[in-house]
Amino acid sequence: MVDCDIQKYTKFVLINVAVAVICFYLLTKFQKQSSVELLPWSRLTSDIRSLQHNDNCRDYRISKHAIEQLKEYWSSPIVVPKYKLIFFWSEKSACTYWKRLFQFIQGINNTEVHNHRNGLTTLKSFSTCKIISLMYNDSWVKAAFVREPRERLLSSYLEKAQHRPVMYQLCRVNRTVSFYEFLEIIKHCRNGHWDKQVRIPEYFYEHMMVGKLFEISSFTERLLKKIGAWNEKVVAWLQLSQKLTRSHKRDAKSKLLQYYNDTKTQDLIFNLFSEDYRVFGFNMTYYNKENNTTT
Repeated sequence: MVDCDIQKYTKFVLINVAVAVICFYLLTKFQKQSSVELLPWSRLTSDIRSLQHNDNCRDYRISKHAIEQLKEYWSSPIVVPKYKLIFFWSEKSACTYWKRLFQFIQGINNTEVHNHRNGLTTLKSFSTCKIISLMYNDSWVKAAFVREPRERLLSSYLEKAQHRPVMYQLCRVNRTVSFYEFLEIIKHCRNGHWDKQVRIPEYFYEHMMVGKLFEISSFTERLLKKIGAWNEKVVAWLQLSQKLTRSHKRDAKSKLLQYYNDTKTQDLIFNLFSEDYRVFGFNMTYYNKENNTTT
């Protein structure tokens, strides 16, 4: 009889302990989701939870979509740990130049540039919480380099869309397309060569160094001096790279009036890339015979 009572009592205690544990878990979860400060007796549980990667970052203002963009395989921003730099680059905005430069200042001897084996570190290599931590860390310099959208899109069209096999591979369009058709197609066909250059919430750009293609030389110097990477070896390397950059710029400029000879085409670009124009302050003046430059 005594043994039976002991068993009943033990069972009763175990049930109550289980109920208490469940209630504790639900209460803690509710407090966490409701942003209510945890009670002192549950502080230990809070400290343990704070060590988990997915629980550190919930109060930061970066959307899931923005994180996905930062982790995109072929366009993730370059991270230069030695100089605490996060660099936002874009295809058709002197990306080859910048990748080779960052290889050089880090002593990376690699002939690969547009390959994930190029030796460069990108944000996609980090966890979501680490990315958020870096983006909000003021000791890290954030910089972006961009190009006037009309120049960039024309460059993309001349290199990609005029070649039927390439256009089919990228957008499943098996024919030669005009420039205006290309602009209509890219509304629904995403690719790093013509996607918008605004990649993260706009407030990040307010505290970011932003350079444009027409000022590539002066911006390079400002950026490298800012991060402490400016020296004689870099100057010599830049002198060797200057000719390539200048010829590339002249080639694109010479074709602007040929393709932008009406307002309809330019209005379409102004609309499609309104964020780029607003955030980076590009001039929305129409190209014409009297005015063939932009800022």
